[in-house]
Amino acid sequence: MRRALPILLSAAVSVVPVACTSVTEEPFILPEGQHIGMPIQPQKVLPFAVVDATPQSYFDQTLLVEATVAAVCQNMGCWMQIEDEGRTAMVRWESGCGGEYAFPTDSPGRQVLIQGSFYPTEISEDDIAHLQAEAGEDLELEREGYEFNASAVLIQGE
Repeated sequence: MRRALPILLSAAVSVVPVACTSVTEEPFILPEGQHIGMPIQPQKVLPFAVVDATPQSYFDQTLLVEATVAAVCQNMGCWMQIEDEGRTAMVRWESGCGGEYAFPTDSPGRQVLIQGSFYPTEISEDDIAHLQAEAGEDLELEREGYEFNASAVLIQGE
């Protein structure tokens, strides 16, 4: 019995490297663009419309979502609104307004990848007025919606 144990252990150890190095995995390649924030972790890119179709199934996860920038805070770049197939959400930095990162104020209309958590949010009428003033343009907001807490963003096309 003592001899069988070392043989089984060595067999288990020799299998581990094979399982960790799969030749069938495709490499994770980010598109060209302006990267802001933390490093983007390799994962599946989800269109925002897919996430918004069943939002509860994406809460409490770190996602990588693709959408179009609809609006950006023109004062400090502390928030942006994204859109995909008529669905919208707000995006704010994990570090908060005036933190380490800012969204480029010239990014509306561009494709963006957002890495972050997704959750429901409710904003007051005062906050809606404040955000609309910062947008520098007409900004449609609803009191109840969804928001991303971004750790990284890639503004595509630069």
